[in-house]
Amino acid sequence: MATTHAPHVPLPRTHGPVTVRPGGLDEDLDALNAGNPFWWGKDFMVERIESSPPEDAWFILVGELDGLPVAYGFLLAKGVEAGGRAMADLWVLPEARGHGVGRALLDVMSAETGARGLPGLLSSVRDVDESSIAAVRALGCSEIGHHRESVLDLDTVDDAAVAGLVHRVEQAGVVLEPLGPDTSEDEWRRVYELVDTLWADTPDAEGASDSMPYEVWRPFFTSPDYVLVARRDGVPVAADMLMDRTKDDALNIMLIAVAPEARGLGLAAALMGRHAQLMRDAGHRRLYTQNMDQNTRILAANDRVGFRAESGFYDYAYDLA
Repeated sequence: MATTHAPHVPLPRTHGPVTVRPGGLDEDLDALNAGNPFWWGKDFMVERIESSPPEDAWFILVGELDGLPVAYGFLLAKGVEAGGRAMADLWVLPEARGHGVGRALLDVMSAETGARGLPGLLSSVRDVDESSIAAVRALGCSEIGHHRESVLDLDTVDDAAVAGLVHRVEQAGVVLEPLGPDTSEDEWRRVYELVDTLWADTPDAEGASDSMPYEVWRPFFTSPDYVLVARRDGVPVAADMLMDRTKDDALNIMLIAVAPEARGLGLAAALMGRHAQLMRDAGHRRLYTQNMDQNTRILAANDRVGFRAESGFYDYAYDLA
């Protein structure tokens, strides 16, 4: 059961024909997000919210125009994004744009963010969506980074190349093992402890003040073999973690985490290549990943495994200062 939080900002808030009101999981969220490229479906949202710990303040907002729901806002008022910013998503149905609904939603989310002591909020926009880019710039948001989204057709994985990548790490005393149905809770937590120390070590999380709680992290893995662990002397030193991407009937890399003492061995490429083989053999067809342009090491590993860039998106921040 999800914990519902009361916003500090008084709602509903109405200005002319525009109203921003609290929303919930009983809304037709799929309809409100029609066309939103970052919307993974209501079921995905429900699973994430229901697994969140009680102290995580999350809010669903609905923007109305002349009494009709036309916009969606989501805010996780916690410093999980770069610079310790809150996580936000905002989508106005195309036919309702130009009436100030987006501005009204952003005003509420930024006020809530400030009331909780956070420096700002961060959201994303597809790099080919010129209309949305113009809109967020007009709202006063600043571009702070760009991600490439790449896809790997699992039928194209080069088994000989992967064997070479795996052999290299095995020569360094590292063994790659997927988690299984008999993996103990203690072992799951050992892997999480490795991951938890490395969240803020990625370029797009620089300056984040909070990481993903275990209660949220664990339910992403609907199959234990979605986590492939690299061990040296039995100790986890790296992991490749996948999650379902049901909107595209595919998988998505959630995070590749490599401990500093294990870097330089080619572990990221070996983990991705071996995991791709295992998922292909389990019947999956495609694997997606998202990486910032400046993360040159992981982009090179993507190339070695066979990923091809398909699209991209910008991160935009709205800072209260």
